Amino acid sequence: MSPKKVELKEEEYQEVYTIFKKLTTANDLPPIEQFKKNLDMFFELTYDAYVGNMGSNREAMTKWIEFMGSEKRALEYFRAVDNWHAYT
Repeated sequence: MSPKKVELKEEEYQEVYTIFKKLTTANDLPPIEQFKKNLDMFFELTYDAYVGNMGSNREAMTKWIEFMGSEKRALEYFRAVDNWHAYT
């Protein structure tokens, strides 16, 4: 198994989750453990394109949206990360 592209500490996951909860309009918040898994996948699918400038941002975001199954929810994760530390 390859190493994670981004390794967050527990308090960092909590910080992003707090931002996510403030940004979302949905009532069906994922439990923190699911949020952490989703966030890890977010970084896996988008990090190279957005941070490393290797690849297409559009393709990375398309993969992320497909993984989440909802463009709205996918963008809420993106905004939470970007509000935590500039991602773009």
